[in-house]
Amino acid sequence: MKVLQGTVALLHIMMLSCCKATYPNSPDSDPPDKWASMSTRFTQHCSPFGISMFAQGFSKEKFYHACNVMAQYLDNDQDGCADDINVVKTMRLNQAGMGMAASPSKPYYEDYADGFRGQDLYADETQPSCSGSSDTSDCRDAALEEILHLITSSGVSLYYSNNFGECYRGVNNRSEIQKQMDIARGGHFTSVPTLYPDGAVYTYDDKTCDYACMVTEMFYWGVTSLLGGQGKLIILSCNAFSCNGSRVTYMSDTPSASQ
Repeated sequence: MKVLQGTVALLHIMMLSCCKATYPNSPDSDPPDKWASMSTRFTQHCSPFGISMFAQGFSKEKFYHACNVMAQYLDNDQDGCADDINVVKTMRLNQAGMGMAASPSKPYYEDYADGFRGQDLYADETQPSCSGSSDTSDCRDAALEEILHLITSSGVSLYYSNNFGECYRGVNNRSEIQKQMDIARGGHFTSVPTLYPDGAVYTYDDKTCDYACMVTEMFYWGVTSLLGGQGKLIILSCNAFSCNGSRVTYMSDTPSASQ
């Protein structure tokens, strides 16, 4: 629980330069030369604090929305300066960025430049009208999730690996968040179990999700639940966490057993 609460503080401390940002109204920019070839397919580009976001088939509203989600994650107090230079540097060193397409039926991975480590996001799941506290029981904005996944997996988890490392290095070399995840799942599982033990409160069940992916998902669900971002999506939240009324149980009732 302490680890998850710590993530909130970290996400309020992210990234680079102190130049005045051009967000929210004019985020468009040219891509760096090494990735210029992507512009043939991905005709839209912005780069909050040097993190490239390529898009094709996005409306201007949705594209600008995605750019601003990234900018505000990295500059939470919106003073024009990224809040944690180390996380931004790590993302840039790992050539992390967003590859955003109109539909998951055509993600255009083949058009990624060599070395570009892209997180996908699609126009049909990017929903500015129901983003954040404007969500409804049947409408959510996936931009908040997918962009946060990029930041945690390619930035936070790599730089702060002892606390927030997502990459699996063996049961005896787990990061603090991995230990907390194993407690929440009721045991140490390197793949999704057929059935979670009684008392498990984190029960994400996507069979395609490996151990590192499970940490990425818990990072997202934990942080956004602590920040009150899942209250209206209780049915979806319950697919990941055991729920009690309109609250995610893990946020207030983590099992005390150590793993």
